[in-house]
Amino acid sequence: MVFQGLIAILVQASSETVVLDSVAVIAQGRALHPFVSAGDPGPLWTRFDDTMRGAMRDSANFARLMSGIHGQVGAIDSVLSEEAVRERGFWVYRARCRFSKAPQPARLVIAFAANGRIGGLSVQPDERKPFPSKFLDYQTRTRLSPPFEGEWFVFWGGRTLEQNHHAGSRSQRFAHDVTIMKDGRTYAGDGKKLEDYHCYGQPVLAPAAGTVVWLEDGHPDQAIGSSDPSHPIGNGVIIDHGQGEFSLLAHFQPGSIEVRKGDAVRSRQPIARCGNSGNTSEPHLHYQLQNGPTRENVDGLPAFFVDLVVDGKEVERAELLRGQRVRSKGTK
Repeated sequence: MVFQGLIAILVQASSETVVLDSVAVIAQGRALHPFVSAGDPGPLWTRFDDTMRGAMRDSANFARLMSGIHGQVGAIDSVLSEEAVRERGFWVYRARCRFSKAPQPARLVIAFAANGRIGGLSVQPDERKPFPSKFLDYQTRTRLSPPFEGEWFVFWGGRTLEQNHHAGSRSQRFAHDVTIMKDGRTYAGDGKKLEDYHCYGQPVLAPAAGTVVWLEDGHPDQAIGSSDPSHPIGNGVIIDHGQGEFSLLAHFQPGSIEVRKGDAVRSRQPIARCGNSGNTSEPHLHYQLQNGPTRENVDGLPAFFVDLVVDGKEVERAELLRGQRVRSKGTK
């Protein structure tokens, strides 16, 4: 099978630890691209942890397996998207790539154990597809403003999986993750503390007038390198704007929510502070527009914002796309 993969095993890490965060994991994953692309087993073998080496039996067997897979998929032509997430005690790097001999994109997956060594490596078929939403042509009725002060960076946003890893989900089909980027980084210093992140503690604003119909608080901020998948939203709020449109905002600092269920809010009213609660790899704000007041069994809706400055240019109305820098008109 073309995408049989190198190996799809996750192993237990040793007690030795190194500091890993999403930025470091993506950097390490990128550093391994040339060896995967060239089918060069040596540098990969030296990075394997003991259990991974045991699964491969010896370096010669791994080299044979590597050669066979490389012969089928070829070299990496381009990287379409990449991410780093925490899963079962591992940092997992995923890159959606085009390979020279493969007819469709595939995913390069590298799992890093707590000691920084490779605990899993695979090339997998790209089975994810955007959710087939019936709202692709929907036009937002509410006049939405960006739910933050100043200029923020769109880390995930758009309609394709390359632009937006949320696109495969029904409720998050058009969702956004936004943060603050300075000098090409989301944090200052070494990024080990939540306070290092530029967006951490920044005000989160109501994107439009409405009524608070749901909120949850009390979940702790996750330390860098950990996450809370059992509470994916963490601390968050849902606002009913009327006309069947509801805004969900997530990952607030615990205890920072300034509104209560049933409160009427005005557009751009401060409602909380950006945090790192829930299933998140680093501080950021998650936003989605949806057609219901709950977290489940709802459809995501396209969110068109108004009166924007996008990458330095004034725009009357637009969806937010990955890589853009965005602020409300009249703000700095």
